[in-house]
Amino acid sequence: MIRVSSERDVTSPPPPSFAESEFHHIQKTQKTRQQNLLKWSDVPSRYPNLSNAWEFAGFRWGSTYYMEIEQSDLDLYQQELAKKTTIGQWRATSIAGNDLIASVLYSIGPCVVQSGKYAPISMFLVALLMYPMKRIITEVATAMPLNGGTYNAMLNSTSKTTAAVVACFSILDYLATCVVSASTASAYLAAEVVLPSNLTPFIITIIILIGFSMICLLGLRESSTLTLSIFTLHAVTMGVVMITSIVQWGKGGSQTLIDNWTSIPDPEGLHPVYMIFKGLCIGLLGVTGFESAENYIEDLKPGTFPKVMNNMFGFLLAINAPMTLLVTVLVPVPIIQANSANAVSILGEYAAGGSRWLRLWIMIDAVIVLCAGVLTGLIGAIGLVQRMASDGILPKFFLIRNRFTGSYQYIVLVFLILSITLYAITGGDTSSLSGVFAVAFLGSLSTFAVANITIKYKRGRLPRKNKVSLLTAIFTFLVLLASLIGNIVIDPMIAEYFVIYFAVVLFVVLAMLKRCWLWKLCYWLFDQMGLLHRYPHFSEKIENFIVGQIKRIRKSPVIFFTKTDEPHVMNKAIQYIKKNEDAGHIKFIHLYQNSSDIPENLKAHHRMLDEIYPKIQIDLMFIQGDFSPATIDAISRQLDIAKAQMFMTCPGKDFNYSLGDFGGLRIIMF
Repeated sequence: MIRVSSERDVTSPPPPSFAESEFHHIQKTQKTRQQNLLKWSDVPSRYPNLSNAWEFAGFRWGSTYYMEIEQSDLDLYQQELAKKTTIGQWRATSIAGNDLIASVLYSIGPCVVQSGKYAPISMFLVALLMYPMKRIITEVATAMPLNGGTYNAMLNSTSKTTAAVVACFSILDYLATCVVSASTASAYLAAEVVLPSNLTPFIITIIILIGFSMICLLGLRESSTLTLSIFTLHAVTMGVVMITSIVQWGKGGSQTLIDNWTSIPDPEGLHPVYMIFKGLCIGLLGVTGFESAENYIEDLKPGTFPKVMNNMFGFLLAINAPMTLLVTVLVPVPIIQANSANAVSILGEYAAGGSRWLRLWIMIDAVIVLCAGVLTGLIGAIGLVQRMASDGILPKFFLIRNRFTGSYQYIVLVFLILSITLYAITGGDTSSLSGVFAVAFLGSLSTFAVANITIKYKRGRLPRKNKVSLLTAIFTFLVLLASLIGNIVIDPMIAEYFVIYFAVVLFVVLAMLKRCWLWKLCYWLFDQMGLLHRYPHFSEKIENFIVGQIKRIRKSPVIFFTKTDEPHVMNKAIQYIKKNEDAGHIKFIHLYQNSSDIPENLKAHHRMLDEIYPKIQIDLMFIQGDFSPATIDAISRQLDIAKAQMFMTCPGKDFNYSLGDFGGLRIIMF
């Protein structure tokens, strides 16, 4: 019964009822948790033969304490920030741009095979589609400027599992880019030059993979110097080819173009619109590189990324469609279709009036720029794997840097081994990997549109450089999806190849992500084996080993920065961490300037949540300071917790910093 006082006895409250007196007595007899005690539960173990005490072992009842930021750590952040090496727009453009502008070498021929005389229209439509795609990628990248591409965007707006699945597209994309670029370069060389019998294209491909991997070990800035040189050479080469072709067009007239349009009939049963669509599907494979630039965005100078995307779109617009038009102006379509692998070389010979000097130049340029595609794939992979390792999906040893160059040596070496292994398994026949590349690339490009839609819905408050409309993002996604399906219709085998490779990569990634759950499954299966428990010594050793693996995974603490005492917000953070992180220790940190600003119920709600989750140690820390990159970096140093294991709610549009300034701090679902 609740006793309510009337207005006339406010000054002299009535004596408490018996029920109220009993409740006050109960309150006084309740124990206050001692912070140094281990957590426990009276709930019986669900394991018939084994104990569940390990689920609580090592985790204590949460503590509440104050920590002071050391000025030396704040100063160290500024010193490291000053020493950080960044690259400008042209070096950055050259890394991803080499892959992009090299695409004209291998995309024009197949496009003409599928769309015939309509190939220039298909290529022009590809360029038009890349305009909204450029803006979509820029919005995603500037809203969340962290290495990792769509993986990073999905990680900060959806679940960790979803992000890991998306990352598999990118991993396959970069892996196939490396192998296909190297093998295509060796094929170009073998087609134009007589090589020694023991120097086969297979051997040349492996040499290219090893050589450019070693260059990548020198570090990003040194690698970008080489890629800029190659990019400049290729741009000059394409310029010479186009100018020479235009001069030849002026001399010889448009008879070949007229014959291509009037004398060569369309294949029976194929409508021109369908042929243009097929050309669009193939032509989209010639814009590789667009998806790579975000994977090294943390290494760019501020404000550089939008310029990089503009540069890449400009080169795409100026080269691919005009070059395709010049091919149909000077070369009969049947000849292009019969020599689709080296259509640009054929164009060079026709443009030079039958002389081979330009064709030889194009061959040398093709070999060099395709080799640079290996660098593009490696640099993209480094950014992605580094981010995934920081987030605990992949092993931490990938984060070890070379002490001389600062490069992620183990990422490069493992990726090199995987590339050579895949190439060896296929016996040098990269048709299967080309199919994997086609699906993985278009899948990776499509996930940018999905990520854009996702951050509009869940992270709409994040500041970004530009915004595209929701309808534009949806339309672009549907076109890319249709192109992906179109490529599978053109060559159904690529779907089979992709599923095989994707399943292997997905299995490895998910096994790493869910390794704690897998160990718990092993523990349960071991518990069901009653026969083994008849040998206590053996059973105990197995039990201790499995429990040790689980504890090792769960021992690393995570941090959630809370500015409110609302229990539903704090509880939702815990729920997210339970579902996405293998952590048994959570630290709530509240940053404040004045003690009067601290929410009054924060400590009480922390204690309540600590009681609710007996399998998780939940601490509450108060730190005086502002929410800035320097403060977060200092906290990371003093607590020895990686920034990738720190979480926050989505900031508003008036937030003074970019998410990228915090070096990996994650936004979790709210």
